[in-house]
Amino acid sequence: MSARKKLGIAFGGGGIRGMAHIGLIEELDKRGIRADMVAGTSIGSMMASLYACGYKGNFLAKLMQNMDLRLIMNISPSHKGLTNGGNYAEFARLMTKGQNIEDTPIPLRIVATDLNSAQIKVFDEGPIWRAIHASSAIPGVFTPVDYRGVLYVDGCLVDNCPCQLLRDMGADVVIGIDLDTPKGQKPPIPKPNIINVIQRSIDVMGKKNSSAYAADVLLTPMDEYIGSIDIAKADWALDCGRREAAEKINDILALL
Repeated sequence: MSARKKLGIAFGGGGIRGMAHIGLIEELDKRGIRADMVAGTSIGSMMASLYACGYKGNFLAKLMQNMDLRLIMNISPSHKGLTNGGNYAEFARLMTKGQNIEDTPIPLRIVATDLNSAQIKVFDEGPIWRAIHASSAIPGVFTPVDYRGVLYVDGCLVDNCPCQLLRDMGADVVIGIDLDTPKGQKPPIPKPNIINVIQRSIDVMGKKNSSAYAADVLLTPMDEYIGSIDIAKADWALDCGRREAAEKINDILALL
């Protein structure tokens, strides 16, 4: 019997819509399949990192459903953004137990944007939680992250679903999870307030800057548009992810 092909999963960005990522993890876990490599952007960097550290889908679902996600966001407006992301970064540090990217059982890459050079930054070493913090710094929401003398913001500005990165790492089969393409419904024009405009602008940038085209199987779990910080829709996003993963699992298995 031939060896299973190398599987890579690209976890896309999208704020609270990232709960949908857990659905795919659960579906693969049911079949005893673990990815050989993962990459993530923004909330996708958090999910990719937790996966690379060995967490299972059922655990992640129960954890997220029983947490007060508002505490992680910790909104405290300043002239740089709505939050410095400190609680989010601390959550990442605790969950990854301070591990470095190069030490995870499953190879991990995290995408952020170098604000100084306007270029992509792929973190492949160093503390996982710092890379997650940098990758998730949504402009106008999180303050930019100063790490090793460089300012970073959300990786959605350069590659919001980093499938090509996994190709470059040697993946034979790439699954991409695109949180920016709602099914059968055009995203609404946001009401004229600063939060909605920032959210929708980031969504547009994420949609335009993505290598989702390099996926063999692309999951688009969102049944309708929700804002990236609409915490009240977290459980709904999880259910969307579960439905989409169940629909696409046979396509994935056939490729493997």
